Amino acid sequence: MSIDVRRDTEGALVAHATVRVGLGKVELQLALDPWHGPDPDPAGLRQRPVVVVDGSTQVALAVAGIRRSGRLEPQVIVSGPHLGADLLTADADATVVQGIDAATLEAIRCLGGRPLPALPLWRVVEARELVQACRVDLDVALPSFDEAAREAARAAALTLGLDVGHHLVEIDPRPAFDELGRAGDVAPLEETLAACVGVLAGRLASSNRRWREQG
Repeated sequence: MSIDVRRDTEGALVAHATVRVGLGKVELQLALDPWHGPDPDPAGLRQRPVVVVDGSTQVALAVAGIRRSGRLEPQVIVSGPHLGADLLTADADATVVQGIDAATLEAIRCLGGRPLPALPLWRVVEARELVQACRVDLDVALPSFDEAAREAARAAALTLGLDVGHHLVEIDPRPAFDELGRAGDVAPLEETLAACVGVLAGRLASSNRRWREQG
């Protein structure tokens, strides 16, 4: 996938991308200003995993999961009007974004990244609104370790229809909790899901790094 970056009629830098979603295509665009220096790499984020969570506790668990499973230090940024520029200038193999909404998930895909959201499955109405507003397909990490958490998360995901059009991935969240010296089997679902996406992002970032080194 490549992104097309050009100036609009007011001189602002805007990224445009056509994203395949199932059998169709979605046209995305994202303002990049303020932007300094040469134009961005046309390959954008090059499939960089970008975890999207909400709240400082989830951020900490996502970062811990990336550290333990990917052996790397992610960069944490806050979603906002400068998200595009912040993502493209982040100097890390994995990124954690605090602030989850459909626009943020689409922005990541527009820039050639891989959004990994900790969807609020414990609040089904909110999760449904978020998923329905998002026009791109998502990788949804579900816990595989604790049976109660696994069943609760999977039941919510199936209720939302996430098994159609999205990608459900079962992940053991314990590496993130181990990194923080915590027991993962007593954590609330919102923390468990943040740990899951962090562990998944670390694995993807590590795989991407090995692929680049071999290439």
